[in-house]
Order: sequence, then structure tokens, then C-alpha cells
Amino acid sequence: MTQVSIPDRLAYLLVSSDGSASLVLCSLETRLVRGQTDLSEIVEYTEFVDNPAAVLANVLRERDLDSGRLGIEARRLSLTDAEFLRSELPSLELVALDEEIERSQSVKERHEIDSLGYAAQSTRASILEGAEAATIGTTERELCAQIMSRVMERGGIPTFVVFGSGPRSLETHSEPIDKELTEGEIWRIDAGARFDGVFNSDLARTGVVGPPQPRQTEVLQALRATQTAGFNVVEPGRPASEVFRAVEAEFDSQGLPFFMPHVGHGLGIGLHEAPMLQPANDTPLQAGMVLCIEPMVQLPDENECYHVEDLVEVTEDGIRNLSEPQDALIQIG
Repeated sequence: MTQVSIPDRLAYLLVSSDGSASLVLCSLETRLVRGQTDLSEIVEYTEFVDNPAAVLANVLRERDLDSGRLGIEARRLSLTDAEFLRSELPSLELVALDEEIERSQSVKERHEIDSLGYAAQSTRASILEGAEAATIGTTERELCAQIMSRVMERGGIPTFVVFGSGPRSLETHSEPIDKELTEGEIWRIDAGARFDGVFNSDLARTGVVGPPQPRQTEVLQALRATQTAGFNVVEPGRPASEVFRAVEAEFDSQGLPFFMPHVGHGLGIGLHEAPMLQPANDTPLQAGMVLCIEPMVQLPDENECYHVEDLVEVTEDGIRNLSEPQDALIQIG
């Protein structure tokens, strides 16, 4: 969790072509890491005393890796540290491997898929139970507290919760406040947690306070049709961009305004993993990928936003739903 909340507390995993690995990390984290991994070589640094990049440079020298080519996650290595390594080890060439690493993570093993499925189902159940316990007049914050406490009871560590009711539902990444839930308003939630220590959930649902109006039911059903259109084109060999195009086309067929830069993403130890379901991504889908498909429609003239997000596994025959899609607005009160 340090890597998420305090990114300046650096850690470097060094993997050699023979499969051996060393981890450079802050001494505060050593006990935790030894309990969570089978890594035998851990090199510590003292925060605010040692320069982590200097410690890494020393490890590279000791292992005769201070020349030649070193693959790095360039989007995560800071410019400061990259420049330091280049100055300390001028014979070392830093080579960006972000896309190769992302591809290697995009296809999951069965135990990973099972953990991600449990995470998605647990988050879905927690949202439904929290909403069932709420009443008209419950505040956004109270509802989300109920939901996320249930997530924790199921083994999750909450990582984010996006919530907005009424006009606030239009704020893409709003957070819950002490606003009371008012009859007639649409509310939406997009929430996630870490399960089994490392596997993320990411699930979105839309609800209504009090009985839904016919128009509100109609919009939710139309939005679900766009998600189903995305489900229907998921199969091995298809470019990721075709999922985006299918959802976009169904938005047009349903008469809904479309604004989304992507309609979903891979999920795993990262929240947004490859492949991103965006119009320029022609990465072929593969069996074993796990995808969040999440169409959203904003209706500013109606002060409403609707959002559904579910997890699917790419199989040889198409998809397997890892979370049950939403068929009706979740009613409170």
C-alpha cells in the first residue's frame, strides 16, 4: 500500500535473465515484504538518510549489471532517478519495457481470475446490501460507510469510492459528502478494494431514491444495452478497439449521448491494466484477459448520470461474467 499512498517511498525490483530477483526497499517495509513474498534478497535503505537510487546503483555494480541494457518501467521511474542512474552508471542503457510488462500482466492465471471474480462479487453484494439498509434521508457518506464496511467484512481493503446523487452524479469522480439522499434523485457509485492483498475490484452501479420514474428505467435499460453490445464482441483475436466501437455504436442506436474516451480496461494488481478499451488500441484480445466494461451516460439537462461496470473473463468461446450485470435501478426507500 505504500507504493500507492506514498510513491516517494521508492522500491525497486531488479530481475535478472536467470530469474533471480532483488528488491531494494525502505527498511520500514522489510518485515511486511518478507511475510508476503518468497524473495530471499532484500536490500534495505533508511528513509531520509539514504538515496534509494544510489542504493540501486550499488546493487547493479555488485551484480556486474552496471553496463549493457537495463529494462525499466519508464512511466514509473522518476526523471530524477533516471538522470541519477545515467550519471552514476554511464555505460548502462535504460530501455523502456512498459508495454512488454503490461502485456505479460494482461493474461491471468486461473487463481488470479478466481480472486478477481471474488473481489467483484463481494463489491457488488456490499453495494446491494448497503443500499437495502439505507432510507430516504440517509446521507451519501452514511451509505458509503455501510457499503465499504461490508466490503471489509468480505476481506477487502477499500481503495476508492466515487459517489454522487442528483446533480453531483454528473461529477465523474465525486466523493461522498453529508448530502441527504432525496426522493426522485439518481445516485451512482464506482468503488473498489484490494482483496487477497493485491487483487483489485472495480464496480459501478446506478440507483434511485424512491420509486423510479419511467424515463429513469428507460435510460438504465438503454445503458445496459450498450454494455451488452460490448460483451457481445469480446472474443480472442478481436482488437480491443472493437469493444469501444461496439459500445459507441449502441449508444447511437439507443439515442444516448456518447462522450467516453474509453469504455473499459483490464484489471488485476493494477486498477487500469492493459488492454485499455479505447478507439486506437488494436491489441488482440486473448483468453485469460479480465476486462471491466463500463459505459456511462451523462444527461446534464436532467441532472443525472448513469454508470454500470462489470467484470468479464475472456474465454475461448467469448466471455464469462465474473460479476452479475445490473438489470434494474437499485432502489433506496
